Amino acid sequence: MGTDKPYSSNTSEPSIVQEQTALYGFVSKSEEEKLKEDIFRPDIEKLQLFTRMLRRNATLAKAAVTHIK
Repeated sequence: MGTDKPYSSNTSEPSIVQEQTALYGFVSKSEEEKLKEDIFRPDIEKLQLFTRMLRRNATLAKAAVTHIK
């Protein structure tokens, strides 16, 4: 085989493909971080989350749990 050239990259240019690492599992945030995140949400998103919470609570109130033996 021919001679292999060592790989060299131009470090003066930033890499085009730089993806953030994916987070797997549960990420625990402090209450302060959660509150700051919620404060800066858009109003429509706050309304959507609130109505989703009301629907979920209504569904859970109607739920009947039975034990199957």
